[in-house]
Amino acid sequence: MPLAACTAGGDGGAAATWTPPFCTIMAVDTSDFSYLSCPRCELALPDGAVSCFACGGGGGGGQPAPTRVYRLLLSLATHDRVVPVVLFNRAARTLMGCPADDLARFFAAHPGSARAAAEALRGEMCRVVLRAPARNKRSTGAADERLRVVSVVPLRDSFRPIVDALRMLYPRS
Repeated sequence: MPLAACTAGGDGGAAATWTPPFCTIMAVDTSDFSYLSCPRCELALPDGAVSCFACGGGGGGGQPAPTRVYRLLLSLATHDRVVPVVLFNRAARTLMGCPADDLARFFAAHPGSARAAAEALRGEMCRVVLRAPARNKRSTGAADERLRVVSVVPLRDSFRPIVDALRMLYPRS
């Protein structure tokens, strides 16, 4: 899908970006919101992996262990269309308010909280910068065909990260 009103980055090789005036979050998929990643090469790893099969990073010999990072799928409504997008770690943490590992533990401890998180984000208005999907040999899967959210800024003054709302709904007992 071509991006209307896109601009190319100043470094010559950057992908085109698109900044709609504002967006509304229409839907959020919290069923599969994260994946394990190698801390060295950032390759996606299978769940339960203790080290990276590609570079050998993570887990042993003083290397940091693989970490869970965000890959959050959303549908955003702009002034003229609904666009499926993907938020990776930095952009997703703006909305979620905590590392993906912490949110995964919270969802596991509180049944129904993943659905509550999706409901809490629905209708939220924000300003986003979108980028066309990257094409590289490591890209596979449906999420790689979506526009990528480079940055997200909630427009509501009283916006609180989703983890704060969840902690109010599911207090520790």
